[in-house]
Amino acid sequence: MTELPSFDRLLWLAENDPKKLDALQKKLNQQVIEESAASSRPKLISLLDHLEKKLSLCKTPYQRYHLVSNMMYQKLSSLNEVLNRPDEFYQHKAKVLSFNSAEQNAATKTAR
Repeated sequence: MTELPSFDRLLWLAENDPKKLDALQKKLNQQVIEESAASSRPKLISLLDHLEKKLSLCKTPYQRYHLVSNMMYQKLSSLNEVLNRPDEFYQHKAKVLSFNSAEQNAATKTAR
């Protein structure tokens, strides 16, 4: 895994070469995803895509910080709920409804 530069170097990159800092971030993100369990990769890729889209709307570093901080807080809060109240968490199951086309409905009725 790529070694993270010192804080001072990261600060310098943020102030003087933000594109290089962005490239480092993308490289580290990809490495984390590649080194994760295969079952976790699709969720991580989706999360990263979602995060990148939201970050692209931010105009200042503070907005980016606030956005990431809120996302992390929400995930931590969800995890806290699952760990402290697992019964409540598992009671909230979604009912999956199938939407059949008119052709499928007609075929189902004739099969009966």
